[in-house]
Amino acid sequence: MAISTFAGIVENGQIRLRDNVTLPERTRVYVVIPDLEVVPKAYVQTPRLVYPEQASLFAKQVIEGVADAGL
Repeated sequence: MAISTFAGIVENGQIRLRDNVTLPERTRVYVVIPDLEVVPKAYVQTPRLVYPEQASLFAKQVIEGVADAGL
């Protein structure tokens, strides 16, 4: 696989290559960004059951209480 390297900048969310480089449509490119520290975003996973057949163990029952418990 032949590799060519071109410098560019990002303007308005678009990558603009310097030196008036024109690439054919659907050209596969790889972007390497030097000297940029990316802070990972927090990711909260949705809990999943290892055994879905155990879902009935987590069924909740609604019990309606007396409006005035006499307190």
